[in-house]
Amino acid sequence: MTIAPIAPSARHLFCFGCGYTARVLARTVLAEGGRVSGTCRNDDGVAALEHDGICGHRFDGSGPLDARVFAGVTDLLVSIPPGPEGDGVLAWHAQMLAGCASLGWIGLLSTTGVYGDCGGAWIDESQPLAPRTDANRWRVAAETSWRNFGEEARKPVQVFRLPGIYGPGRSPFDPLRAGVAQRIVKPGQVFNRIHVDDIAAALRAAMDRPAAGPIFHLADDEPTPADHVLSHAAGLLGLAPPPEVPIDAAGLSPMALHFYAECKRLENDRMKAELGIVLRHPTYREGLAAILEAEGAGG
Repeated sequence: MTIAPIAPSARHLFCFGCGYTARVLARTVLAEGGRVSGTCRNDDGVAALEHDGICGHRFDGSGPLDARVFAGVTDLLVSIPPGPEGDGVLAWHAQMLAGCASLGWIGLLSTTGVYGDCGGAWIDESQPLAPRTDANRWRVAAETSWRNFGEEARKPVQVFRLPGIYGPGRSPFDPLRAGVAQRIVKPGQVFNRIHVDDIAAALRAAMDRPAAGPIFHLADDEPTPADHVLSHAAGLLGLAPPPEVPIDAAGLSPMALHFYAECKRLENDRMKAELGIVLRHPTYREGLAAILEAEGAGG
């Protein structure tokens, strides 16, 4: 399918689930002169979107939005996680979106949890899927549903599998400053992560390349143990690292324990080659330094 290029000022981005990551992409589109609409689950969230120049709509999954809100929408980002009954966005809006003639790009935020445990191996987007939790099995089903929808409706759909997301207000600095950080040690365990600004840059590039992919890892260059990142962050704050805590003594929730039970190293060559991305924060070191710099500049 061939999509005509869109001038940045002519874009209208609609974000289902206008949260942490989507808001950064929204700021980029607004700065280019485009329009942004998005959803939150409650009226307070909608008011916050409106305050930031985003046309807000309430969507809690219990019913569809009015079809008129999609008039003129050129790009759609879906970041609401699916549930046991499937993807709520697609369930309520498939027909509306299929009939939206202006819609030329759909991006779905997913997770690298769809691969399950890979024993620390380097993997690319062709790695077989082996989700180990219900939530990740639902993600796999949502990926399939959206890609099938794209084929049937002749709409480009791209899937972005994300590892741990960090950035201002969501980094090791926050628990360190609050005095609640745990330096959990599990020998041999590594994670990729990705700064929210690099996610937004990749998504914005993808909007101009709707035929690329269609599946991407958005990940940094250096899978690293979580305790190393925390120690580095402590040093940047002039603090001693918290004492080591063995994972079996950390009192982690079942979800957190599951996170530590999986180990993989993500290749990001497709992101760089097909989207033309040069990471601003190729490792946690650049990313953490940028967060501190932004804080020093008043955000």
